[in-house]
Amino acid sequence: MITRVTGPSARRTATAVTMLVLATAGCTDSDSRAYSVPDKVCGVAVDSDLLSPFLPDGKKLTQRAYDAGQESPRCRLSVDGKLVVYLTDDVVPADTDPVKVQDRALVRLGNPASVDIGDSARVADNGALAVAMCTYKGQQRKFVTLVQLQQKVPEKTSQRRDALRSFLKSYFPKAMAKQGCTQAS
Repeated sequence: MITRVTGPSARRTATAVTMLVLATAGCTDSDSRAYSVPDKVCGVAVDSDLLSPFLPDGKKLTQRAYDAGQESPRCRLSVDGKLVVYLTDDVVPADTDPVKVQDRALVRLGNPASVDIGDSARVADNGALAVAMCTYKGQQRKFVTLVQLQQKVPEKTSQRRDALRSFLKSYFPKAMAKQGCTQAS
C-alpha cells in the first residue's frame, strides 16, 4: 500500500528539494577539466591544443609509458583512472606493410580512410595509423604510429576524425625522431 503525503508540509519539502537540485546542477567536478593538458606525451613533445580534443572533463590526467620491446614504446593516457588515449610507436622491418597488418584493427576503429601523413596513413572514427620509411640504427625500416581513442571525445565523429588527422600529423614526426628513426629520402 502506498501512502500519499499531502498538505503544505509536503509541498514545502518538494519545493526545497527541487530548489536544491536546481542550485547544485552543473556544480560537479565532472563538468570541467581540473587538470592541465600536457605539452609532452610520454616524452614526445605535443601541441596541447591538438591533444586537448581527446581528453574528457575530469580531475586528474595520468600518463603511463612502457615498452612492449626495445623498438615498441607504448603510452596510455587516463583521466580519473579511465583509459582515454592509447598510443603505440613501432619500428618494423622495411618489407612489412603495417596498414595491411592492422587492417582489421582499423576497420574496428571505424571507417578508415587514407590521409596524407608520412608514406601511408589512415584515419578512422576512433583512431589513426601512420607509416613512414626511415633509417634506424643504420638499416632501412618503417616507423609506425597507432592512435586509439577509448572514448568518443569529441562527440561528433567528423570532429574526432579531423582532430585525429591534425594530432597525428604533428605527433608522428616527433615520435619518429624520439625513437631515433630518421626520415628516409
